[in-house]
Amino acid sequence: MTIKALLFDLGGTLVHRNVDDYIADETAVKDIADYMNSKGFSIDQECFLEKYWNHYRRLNEYRENFMIEIPMTVWLSELLHDVCGEHLDFKLLSKAEKAIVDARVESAILLPKTIEILEKLSSQYDLGIITNTSSGQVADRVLARLKLNRFFDYVIASSEVGVRKPYPGIFFHIVKEMFIRPEEALFIGDSIKHDIVGSNLVNMKSCLFGQKGLELSNILYMPDLSIMNLSDLLTVESLLND
Repeated sequence: MTIKALLFDLGGTLVHRNVDDYIADETAVKDIADYMNSKGFSIDQECFLEKYWNHYRRLNEYRENFMIEIPMTVWLSELLHDVCGEHLDFKLLSKAEKAIVDARVESAILLPKTIEILEKLSSQYDLGIITNTSSGQVADRVLARLKLNRFFDYVIASSEVGVRKPYPGIFFHIVKEMFIRPEEALFIGDSIKHDIVGSNLVNMKSCLFGQKGLELSNILYMPDLSIMNLSDLLTVESLLND
């Protein structure tokens, strides 16, 4: 069947970071602690940082196990309430959320020639994104900052639909919006669990990106393609037919 749409994961596929994920968040968390201290709280940065990561790990385990998304406002307010109690207010929550979102957005970078490749692909296919994120702001602002938003009319963030990849519903959601069948789309991502398994479950074609040397022989859900460079997508039809 002819491929009509290319659907991408965002982080680790289209967009990368100039620092480790942990460093971006830690800088933001320390800024939050400093802000709280300026407002009369007594917050030890290292203790607050440890509490943040313990909270985030528990949250992530829950999200991964049940494939549901918990918005950043919800999990962050729970963390801050544990620290501040009844003194938590909307201004503090908004300041904290902005600090984390800003850090994640500002650390995002593109691989060379990504814009040039997307220019060519967008003339041949409809392009979309499905991203696991607890904040739709991060996805929207990253795309705008890196000037990618003009290529993507369809962007689905897990924070907006309440479920995460590999849950099939998030893949069905985007093809419904695009008025195409799952078999008419190729999903490109760097995660076997989230991207390849999820897209295969709904009968999409799948493409594993950037995983050099990964042993695929024992994987239950095999990708239809495996590429190291986005430019390989310029000949995707011939690759799928090989």
